[in-house]
Amino acid sequence: MRGRNRRARAAPARAPDRGAGPIVRELVIERLGAAGDGIARLDDGPVYVAGTLPGERWRVRLDPDRRRGEPLERLEGPPRAEPLCPHFGRCGGCALQHLPPADYAAFKRDRVLEPLARVGLAPAELLATATSPPGSRRRLRLAFEAGRRGALRLGFRARASHAIEPIDRCPVARPELEHLLRPLAEQLAGLGLVRRAGEGEVLATVFPAGVDLLLLVEAEPDLADRERLAELARTFDLARLAIGRPDGPAEPLLVRRPPRLRFGPVEVAVPPGAFLQPTEEGELALRAAVARWLPEGARLADLYAGTGALSLPQLDRLARLELVEGEPAMVEAVSRALAGRPRARMVRRDLACDPLSAAELAAFDVVLLDPPRAGARAQCEALAGASVPRVVYASCEPASFARDARVLVDGGFRLAALQPIDQFLWSAEVELVALFSREPARASAAARAVA
Repeated sequence: MRGRNRRARAAPARAPDRGAGPIVRELVIERLGAAGDGIARLDDGPVYVAGTLPGERWRVRLDPDRRRGEPLERLEGPPRAEPLCPHFGRCGGCALQHLPPADYAAFKRDRVLEPLARVGLAPAELLATATSPPGSRRRLRLAFEAGRRGALRLGFRARASHAIEPIDRCPVARPELEHLLRPLAEQLAGLGLVRRAGEGEVLATVFPAGVDLLLLVEAEPDLADRERLAELARTFDLARLAIGRPDGPAEPLLVRRPPRLRFGPVEVAVPPGAFLQPTEEGELALRAAVARWLPEGARLADLYAGTGALSLPQLDRLARLELVEGEPAMVEAVSRALAGRPRARMVRRDLACDPLSAAELAAFDVVLLDPPRAGARAQCEALAGASVPRVVYASCEPASFARDARVLVDGGFRLAALQPIDQFLWSAEVELVALFSREPARASAAARAVA
C-alpha cells in the first residue's frame, strides 16, 4: 500500500487504560529498533510495530502489555519497497523487505555504529558495506513439525513465535536449496522417525559437491528409517545425509560425495553441522579484509577459527599460523588437512573459559578473532594487556563487539577501520570486520609489562 509521500506529524498517543480490553490507537513510527521493528511512543513508553517505516502513521491494535502493536491500517507515510517474497510478514526470516534501498543501507550501517557510539567509540575509517545478493544464502536452518494425518510443516519460525511458517519459496536462498523445499517436506512426512519425534530441524548447506543435509531430531532411527533416508539422499542427489540430536554429534548415514571446501592451498573435509559463513560472497569480503590488514610474513593466531576459512587462504604469506577452536570435529578436520605443513597447526581450546594469556600472545604479530554471538570478552581482556600490535575482529553481533572494542581501546588499541558485511539479506542481522592497531610505543610498553 502506498501512502502520501510526506512525513506524518502528530503528538504521541496517550497511554491506554490498563483495565480495558483490546485497544486500537493511531501511532506515528519514529524510528526502527535493532530488530527492524518500527518504534512509536505512548506516554508510558515505546511500542514496537513490525513491518513499518519511520514517518508512517498506522492504526495499531495494542497487545495486553502495550509494548507491541499489530499493524491494522497504514494511514499515511513515505514510499515503501514492494516485498519480493510471498511469505514476508509471516515468516520470521526477513524483517526488512519493505525498506527502500537507501533506508535499508542506512539501517545496516547504523546497526554497527550505534552500539559503538553508546560506548563512546567510532572507527577512524568506515568502509562501504559488502552486501550479498539475493539467491546467495548457501545454508538454511529449517524447522519442521509433524501434524495429523501425515501432514508436515517445514519452514522458518514466524516472527516472535515458535509457530512454523511453511515455505516453498525463499528469495535469499541458493536455487539448489529453494528447489528442495517442497519435495523435502513431502518426503520427511513419510518417515516414522519424524512422526515419533514430532518436531525437529533440518540444516541444509550447499557445497561444491552438492547439498549436505543434517536432520536434527530427538529420536533414534530404526532400520526402516535408515533405508528411507538413504533413498531420500539418492532421490535428491545429496552429497551427504547425516542425522543427530540438537545437542550432540552427528552420524553420517550416507556419503555419496564428501563435502569439501578449499581455502587457498588447503582443502578441508567439512564435518556435518560445521560452522560456515552463510554466503560465499560474505566469506570473500571477510577474507579480503583479513588479507588487506595482514602484513606479509606475519605470525598469526586465528582464534575461534572454525574451519579456518579466514586464515588458511593466507597460509603461503605467513611465517606461522596457529588456529584455535573448541569444537572437536572441526579441530580434527582441520588438523588432518594441515598434515605435513610445519608452519601451521590446529589446537583445541575453549577460549571462553581458557583464553590465551598475554605471555602466549606475545608469540604473534596479529590475532584474528571470529567469536560466536556472545563475543570474546575474556580473550579481549587478555589482549588488552598483551604486546600484540594488531587485532582483526570479525563479529556477527554488534552489541558484544562494541563491548569488546571498548576493552581493546581501553587497553591501548585504536579502532582503525571497520567494514559492515550484510550476509543476512533483508533481516535485522549484520556482521562486521574491524582492524585494531597499537601505536609502536604502546606495543613496546605492553611487551615490557608482560616481560
